[in-house]
Amino acid sequence: MTSEFSSPAPGNNNKENDYKNESFNQSFNNDQITFINYTHSYCVCIIDIVSSTDNTSKIIGSEQIRKYYSIFLNTMASIIKTYNGKVIKNAGDCLIYYFPKTVNSSNLSSFQDVLDCGLAMVEANHVLNSNLDKNRLPPINYRISGNYGKVELAISTNSNNVDLFGPTVNICSKINHLASSNEMVIYKDLHDVLKKTSYYNDYGFIEICDSNDKYCRFPSLIYSVQRINNQNEQVEIDEKRKQRFEEMQQNKNNKSNSSFNILLIDDDKDILFTFVTIIESAGYHVTSFSDPLQALTHFSQMDPYHYDLVIMDIRMPGLNGIQLYSKFKVMNPDIKVFILSALDAIDELLSIFPEIKSNDILRKPIEPHALLAKVKIVSRL
Repeated sequence: MTSEFSSPAPGNNNKENDYKNESFNQSFNNDQITFINYTHSYCVCIIDIVSSTDNTSKIIGSEQIRKYYSIFLNTMASIIKTYNGKVIKNAGDCLIYYFPKTVNSSNLSSFQDVLDCGLAMVEANHVLNSNLDKNRLPPINYRISGNYGKVELAISTNSNNVDLFGPTVNICSKINHLASSNEMVIYKDLHDVLKKTSYYNDYGFIEICDSNDKYCRFPSLIYSVQRINNQNEQVEIDEKRKQRFEEMQQNKNNKSNSSFNILLIDDDKDILFTFVTIIESAGYHVTSFSDPLQALTHFSQMDPYHYDLVIMDIRMPGLNGIQLYSKFKVMNPDIKVFILSALDAIDELLSIFPEIKSNDILRKPIEPHALLAKVKIVSRL
């Protein structure tokens, strides 16, 4: 495949001609983890299979073993995605995942997603094991642990995978064994946040402790999460939850253009001025940068969910659009990004980032009214 970065399309200006393969190679050919100097608080969880070694010893054939893990991992990953979580990696017989929207501690619904995700996993045990049984595989039991606190985000430069480091992750790993089979436990840092929510009493929290574990030296550090047993109470809880969801949807539908925040990045100041003028004329709130490094610093210092849309050029000095895209997605995996490019290499860009949709790549030159039309579509989603 011919690289979009090796030979510019006919008629491109000197800025396009000056861009070389070097920046591309530096971005994606180094097999290493890079910390991006970005620390925030998140909910982190681990789901771990109980006695997986004993289970797999009973399975004959590597293909069946792969199927055993595949059924488990895919089932749980699907549940995690449903509740706005993001899988970081599978480490042996466990999954590590987090909830990006918990970066904003006032976003209380995102913390409820953490609880509902864990309980949905517990309740999926019967269906999971029925599927395993159909494939003549042994049943699976598992434990779920959750914690909340500061983590350091890093990115693998060759695959753009996110990784998390820090004591929040470590504690989550340490307390996992305190959960019984098919149970979710959380550490006090997460429990302290949940206690302040309106839905705290919609769940049962039972204190647990292991006197031999250093994380249980004091009472009320670890809690088992349960559904409310009383059926009538649960019906009332479900009704309240439905009402809250409908209110959230209504608020979203009533959102005005002025509350839709756009980050615009292009080192061509004339293009930047034109786009800002056109987009602001429709009532949207636009923050613009001609320096991509300044844009990245600004983004990392904000609530990563402050911006609803990023529009940026692909070729900029110092930090190109591809590198920026990777870093923005580490900080906010849900951020919508439009990439501006004068190059005829959409297929290659899509091969690097399969999550980018072809209609999110806007060919230069783009008419201002066409760009505004794209913005309007995103703002109404």
